[in-house]
Amino acid sequence: MRLRGVDGHDWEPVRVFTRRWEAELAQSLLSSHGVPVRLHSDDTGGIAYPNLGLVTGYALLVPVEEMDAAAELLDISAPEADPSPAGSGGNLGGLLLELLTFMSVTGSEQALADWLSARYTSAGEAVQRLGDSLVVGEEDPDRPNVLLVSHIDVVPPTDADLQPRREDERIVGRGASDMKSGLAVAMDCFEDPGLRAGPFNLLLVCYAREEGSHDDNELGPLLAQVPELSDADLAIVLEPTDLAVQLGCMGALHAEVSFVGKAAHSARPWEGENALTKAGGFLTQLAERSPEDVEVDGLVFREVFTATQAWTASARNVVPDRFTVNLNYRFAPDKSVEQAEARLRELVDGRAEISIVDRAPAGSPRRDAPLVEALIAGLDAPIQPKQAWTDVARFSEVGVAAVNYGPGLTAQAHQAGEWVPEANLHAARDALARFLSSPNGGR
Repeated sequence: MRLRGVDGHDWEPVRVFTRRWEAELAQSLLSSHGVPVRLHSDDTGGIAYPNLGLVTGYALLVPVEEMDAAAELLDISAPEADPSPAGSGGNLGGLLLELLTFMSVTGSEQALADWLSARYTSAGEAVQRLGDSLVVGEEDPDRPNVLLVSHIDVVPPTDADLQPRREDERIVGRGASDMKSGLAVAMDCFEDPGLRAGPFNLLLVCYAREEGSHDDNELGPLLAQVPELSDADLAIVLEPTDLAVQLGCMGALHAEVSFVGKAAHSARPWEGENALTKAGGFLTQLAERSPEDVEVDGLVFREVFTATQAWTASARNVVPDRFTVNLNYRFAPDKSVEQAEARLRELVDGRAEISIVDRAPAGSPRRDAPLVEALIAGLDAPIQPKQAWTDVARFSEVGVAAVNYGPGLTAQAHQAGEWVPEANLHAARDALARFLSSPNGGR
């Protein structure tokens, strides 16, 4: 069907989708390969393309001369679904690839949340939803309650990971390591009837907005409004850990440190005071500062102060009267947020104005908690400190013992062409199943 658009060019529908997110994903794929593309839906009234007025769904239009290239890109074979039943661990790769088709960039998780809600509601599970976050399952007063926790959002994709696919023994796609591989493992364990009937009661926690600011993260409101989460005996957060058990997590502060001077014309700098160069000694101090090792619960966390951004608001020919540095402080679990703020102010030592713009507490390792001890023994995996912030900290705040353990690769998080070894999914799933099926956690 060749169509003449209002732009005077001939366009042709290359594919019609029933769901908008599928059409938008395909649209992004074509655009990333330089193919001009337009999305036409049946709710636009067919103004630009009258002959499509009766189309039900979402049509992708491309110039006639681009049809062959567009069809070839869209016909890249989708991964074949594994025939293994859900909850067996055999379909993990297929499940991950399905999850990767949802381009759930932070703030746009609704389609994936809808899919998860429909999946579990149709299976007769109890589903509590808040925004784009869900808790699946119910508390059991007669068994220890274990939470399988995963965020569902990802950072924006790149051309190298926009199209989910298998490459040799890897699964490639935005979020493959951080952390939809963890979500796939959590779902598969939760859907296993044998594990559900075992010594632990399982609840699946899928939450949105983790990759954004601390205050926008929906796990906070979820913990506040679903009280059984705070009563849990253990939370397993399936962040990428390279199959190691990573205990606790670093806290994080972001502060805008502003050096104040006096504006002047750049041709007569002696008439002002340059706020930018005034910061030179402070920036040199940061560059020369070594990481500080802090031992907590037998684990060594490395504290660092890092300048991550800097800016002025003045024109190029003006001596800046204000120069601001974003200072990121990663602090160990032995400190509260208030103590961390005091250390940051001590470092600046009155040389600049300070505005704390984001704060996230550290998470306690809880190495002596009974179920943490049992999980460590049952998984037989390397034990490490978490040299980053994760939502283990939120569980720590409400008194729930929590660990980081997942199949994703930490070095692949947020990388272009993000991938995960498919074997890691099975290794993590088998290890968790061993722990969850044993009354003493696999020891």
